[in-house]
Amino acid sequence: MLIVTSQSAHPFQLAEFRDHVGIGYDDDDPVLQRSLDAAVLFWETSTRSFTRTTSLTLDWYQPCEMIYLGGGTLAMSAVSRLDGDGTTTEDVSTQWYLNRTVGNYEATLTRSGSFRAGDRYTGTFTVTVSDIDPTVRAAVYGIANHLFMNRDVQVAGLSLKTIPYAVRAIITMYQRGSV
Repeated sequence: MLIVTSQSAHPFQLAEFRDHVGIGYDDDDPVLQRSLDAAVLFWETSTRSFTRTTSLTLDWYQPCEMIYLGGGTLAMSAVSRLDGDGTTTEDVSTQWYLNRTVGNYEATLTRSGSFRAGDRYTGTFTVTVSDIDPTVRAAVYGIANHLFMNRDVQVAGLSLKTIPYAVRAIITMYQRGSV
């Protein structure tokens, strides 16, 4: 289970998004901002690739856990072990390290560490983001534009359009961890 504990503000600017969608007036700024905010949240939730500095906790139950988090540099600050019955917690931070793999990270038990089957391990992580990949920016703006253009589900005579193929392709790459 992944729980976001804090996040900085997202780096996407309303003026740049307005320019991206070709709207030269500011009458729709509130709905454009809501669409942009929702698109950022959608991107981060569906891909686990963050666009801003994010602190979170993550639980796992095995001696080597793949951690599908991206968007920046990942750091692990603490690991605790919780007994299977939920009664005892122990700091085991020195028994774990963060290993970079192809497209992902993994929390790995050190040689001197011990793993107890049936226990839950909880790690505290921080993703630090310094720059946004242009394909991520395009995908977020594409999602936001889709949300803006399809904001009313009750439009008579119109049908909702699917998310454009290019945006879906970028999302899929990040979901698979291939970027």
